[in-house]
Amino acid sequence: MDFVTTKESLLKELELMQGIVEKKSTIPILANIVIDARKEGLELRATDLEVAIRTGCEAKVAKPGSVALSAKRLFDIIRYLPDAEVRLKSDEGNWALITCQKARFRIMGLSPDDFPAIPEFDFGKAIAIERPLLIDMISKVIFAITTDETRYQINGTLMILNKRNLTLVATDGHRLAYVNGRLEKGASEERIEVIVPRKAFQELSRIGAGEGEVLFGHKDNHVFFKAGKTTLSSTIVPGKFPDYEKVIPEGNDRLLKMESTVFAEVVRRVALLSSERSRAVKISLSNGSVEISSNNPEVGEAAETVDVDYSGSPIEVGFNARYLLDFFQAMGPGPVILALKDEATQGLLRPVGQEGRDYRYVVMPMRI
Repeated sequence: MDFVTTKESLLKELELMQGIVEKKSTIPILANIVIDARKEGLELRATDLEVAIRTGCEAKVAKPGSVALSAKRLFDIIRYLPDAEVRLKSDEGNWALITCQKARFRIMGLSPDDFPAIPEFDFGKAIAIERPLLIDMISKVIFAITTDETRYQINGTLMILNKRNLTLVATDGHRLAYVNGRLEKGASEERIEVIVPRKAFQELSRIGAGEGEVLFGHKDNHVFFKAGKTTLSSTIVPGKFPDYEKVIPEGNDRLLKMESTVFAEVVRRVALLSSERSRAVKISLSNGSVEISSNNPEVGEAAETVDVDYSGSPIEVGFNARYLLDFFQAMGPGPVILALKDEATQGLLRPVGQEGRDYRYVVMPMRI
């Protein structure tokens, strides 16, 4: 194999692949990427056996061929080369010679024949999803995915495509994030319901910058996303996602309306003296005001009162401050409503005046 490309082009693609590659895998080949040089250019592949990425890079190929090289080592070498043309040659023993101006590196590779096969999909049958819509919706829910790997049914995001409606749901059992948006271009002929792993959506957010749409496909136990020249595939999480509709409360008629930035700043300040274990803050609503407070017998206490438009009956509810702050960060600036029922019922947060979206966040109360 022998090709020449630019440092900028190759580095851009190698950077995308770093999040896919398993750095501590017991299977050595998974720490590598495959570079496949063809007449039309390069194809690069990486996988951790769950999530895989396939992308392309322009190059002048003098001799077609392929080699598997350490993803991190190759990335580090290319990153520190001069901004110039890079030449890479490999021999039959899988040694690769990398040259750029007067710099020269010779590194050992592995046989690409040992690299796992990556599933493929015919994107002629794909559904087009506006990339800005999809990436924004992912950011609204991904933080709520459980980190407990034993609860595999909720170890990902529920993705539902039903005609022109796209729904994403994530939960960790203590809070639930739900968002629904409408597709402008594509539409699914039948209802598709899959659980997408956290890592797949994390990496999807990094690919296709500048692209207007992402093509989505589903086959067997895999999902596929294509943005520009880059394709990301992932196994789906087995099992059935909990019935999220039963978790979203109805009848929460005590409504607190505040600016999300103000709400977040007060919670962040007060939480400084909350218990490090529970991170609990208390929200006390009364006529015309809300008091947010925390109490830690070992440290002290904090409280702050804000004038608000509230005329319901008094109520006190405790919540995990981090869960509230996660929502405010995902929502961004703007008015927000916290809908409460009583001290024991989950609270419901939602932005005011959502256009084309339905974003709701459910958080379980805490005893204080």
